[in-house]
Amino acid sequence: MRFAFLFLCLSLAVAGAQIAVQVGGRSVGPANTLNFESGSGIIQSCHPDAGSRITCTPAVDSAFIATRNSVHGTQNYCLSATKSTSYACRTASGILSSYATGMTFVLVVDVPCKDKCSLNVDELGPVSIKRSDGRIDPDGTLVAGQPQWVFYDGQVFRLMGGGGGGGEARVGGDSGRDVMARRFIAAMETMPYARTLSLETTAGDVHKTTTNNSVGNATINAATAGLPGQHMWVIITNDQISPKTVSFGNNFKSAGALTGTPGKSATLQFISDGTAWYEVARTRNL
Repeated sequence: MRFAFLFLCLSLAVAGAQIAVQVGGRSVGPANTLNFESGSGIIQSCHPDAGSRITCTPAVDSAFIATRNSVHGTQNYCLSATKSTSYACRTASGILSSYATGMTFVLVVDVPCKDKCSLNVDELGPVSIKRSDGRIDPDGTLVAGQPQWVFYDGQVFRLMGGGGGGGEARVGGDSGRDVMARRFIAAMETMPYARTLSLETTAGDVHKTTTNNSVGNATINAATAGLPGQHMWVIITNDQISPKTVSFGNNFKSAGALTGTPGKSATLQFISDGTAWYEVARTRNL
């Protein structure tokens, strides 16, 4: 009986004792109760655990903090359906409070920008779209249905794909669209050979594949119809065993299928008018 009384007194003393609460090593003050309160972007969740223990788990409030899925999903996707060059779109989740220098969007428009155009995101107001130099108007380099990255530099949206070129590269008069340079080296895409190949037209200007005897004949499809005036070259190397026939499918206007020669290569040149790739040259048995 005496032992039970002493245990009760000790329990009451412990229950009434205060603990020192610190945050980041700095004292907040002594208290009998420690309270977890949710803040902007953080949600607190607590529950009894193992009888005498309380377990608390913080979580992220996606209404304030973007999750990985939202950032890598459609958060930066901007689809304009205004049927005019006054483009407008809304972000996938939430509403922007203001334009911020450095923000980027994948912009898809429904009308080509043949001269001047603007973009209005979440009704923040129209902002002019320029080429990558921030000064020259798109002037046909922004094509309907073809996605392009745009970057806000604090004053205008700049096109980050195609449509580059600063004023120092332009020449007056009728040659105002020409660019002078010392050397231009095209990027090359190597396509794994298969019965059906997808040629990614934005991966470079030169595309190469080598036939495989276990696969046999093949068809190459272009992922897009390209930009008006865009050139590309295709290199096809035939394996050493037997001739393979390679046909040209979607988005191509070719002179016909190419039948190779074992151990030899062929080159084909195409130019786009914005609706299809037209073959302009073919060299075999290289």
